[in-house]
Amino acid sequence: MPPIVGNLIVLLALGLVVGLAVRSLWRSHKSGGHCSGDCGSCQGCHKK
Repeated sequence: MPPIVGNLIVLLALGLVVGLAVRSLWRSHKSGGHCSGDCGSCQGCHKK
């Protein structure tokens, strides 16, 4: 098998993993599962 085919397979697999990670982050963001860093307006933060 030529080296270019091996590199192509690795790149496709890496692209798939990155794509699935981005998709997971996007879905989490759309469903409200993210933190904006503003704990004053966050419903999930522990307030004293």
